[in-house]
Amino acid sequence: MLPLAVVAMAWANVVVPPAHAAPDTQATPLQLGLPVKCDMTRDCSIQKYVDRDAGPERLDYRCGTLTTNGHDGVDFRIRRSSDFGKNIPVAAAAAGTVLRVRDTMPDISVKDPAAPALGKRLAGNAVVISHGDGWVTQYSHLKRGSIRVAAGEHIGKGAIIGAIGMSGNAEFPHLHFEVRHKDETIDPFAADTSEGCTQQQTSLWDEDTTSILTYKATVTLFSGFSATVSQALTGYQKTIKTPTLVNPDTLILWGVTSGIQSGDVEKFEIYDPKRGVILKREIHINKNNLQRVGYAGMRRPPQGWISGEYVGKYLLLRDGKIIGELSSIQSVMGN
Repeated sequence: MLPLAVVAMAWANVVVPPAHAAPDTQATPLQLGLPVKCDMTRDCSIQKYVDRDAGPERLDYRCGTLTTNGHDGVDFRIRRSSDFGKNIPVAAAAAGTVLRVRDTMPDISVKDPAAPALGKRLAGNAVVISHGDGWVTQYSHLKRGSIRVAAGEHIGKGAIIGAIGMSGNAEFPHLHFEVRHKDETIDPFAADTSEGCTQQQTSLWDEDTTSILTYKATVTLFSGFSATVSQALTGYQKTIKTPTLVNPDTLILWGVTSGIQSGDVEKFEIYDPKRGVILKREIHINKNNLQRVGYAGMRRPPQGWISGEYVGKYLLLRDGKIIGELSSIQSVMGN
């Protein structure tokens, strides 16, 4: 997502200065709850943090690179885009009064050729909540038709305001969550500083949420099958899984990882319906990447595909140890 200084143009009366303005350390801070009702160990994860580098480089609060240049919020993503239909709830992180609501934009990846022009509505469907004393939170990319609150309504901490969506400037389902104080961006993981990083920071998260949001440098997200390389590379954007591949020319297994690092090794294995191994492949990673789609596949064998369920296994290894493992099942119809 682009910096909020751009996104905020969607609402003319919201003014957001650069992401690295110094916060007002005299203000009484919020105590924030988790803004998504989702299992953060299995079903959701943080894709991006606030960028804490004032220049063109990227830096998160733990001195990692899980962010993009100028990113001014925290992105909570659904790990498997196919879970989009489960309507993962978004909740108010603190009690407050709803300032603005938008709930008219479609849920479609910004990279989809059919995606509409966004203009100034980069936040997509969104809710802005005032918490008093200049504190504001914003919840962007919500699912169309999911928003349950209205402008002027007072809501409590933890109240459901909508569901994770893919509206606006989003390429996969996620919530872009922002905290501002007196129009200045605040990093909820490191509220007392605007730049730099360290292992210990002043957090705005309440005690329960702090125990949930442990920093993870690398997360294996999900895997799947496709019939072409282009479908493999865009599979993470699709919210509906293809139920059956009909006699495909190729069968490709792909895996999506957040925070993959140079030196990591991806392993791909495909098993046919008789549970025979028909593909084993390794790929060695030579650079860090915020998100990587790895894939390996094979052409249709001369005798054709065996009709039935194919099993794919995706493993990520670091220093010879498995740090992530995913599996997927795909129905394939042969000749």
